[in-house]
Amino acid sequence: MGSTDRIFGATCVSAALFIFVYYSTWTFIVPFLSEESSLQKYFLPHEYAIYLPAAVLVAGVSLITAFFVKTTSQSKNKKAK
Repeated sequence: MGSTDRIFGATCVSAALFIFVYYSTWTFIVPFLSEESSLQKYFLPHEYAIYLPAAVLVAGVSLITAFFVKTTSQSKNKKAK
């Protein structure tokens, strides 16, 4: 079980590192490149630099809220019995 945990952890860290580098490059470097640059084709339009993190934030807060509502209602049901 320990090796699968290490593989899963390494995968999560690698994904987070890739997302951080990609987003940082997209927001801090790409706006200063010319439109003809070959790097431009690897990145979405600049509007999505705001839309995507906002959507992820809304989805994350919604999931956390749903989790708390579910666990709270289960706790109340157990106390009622």
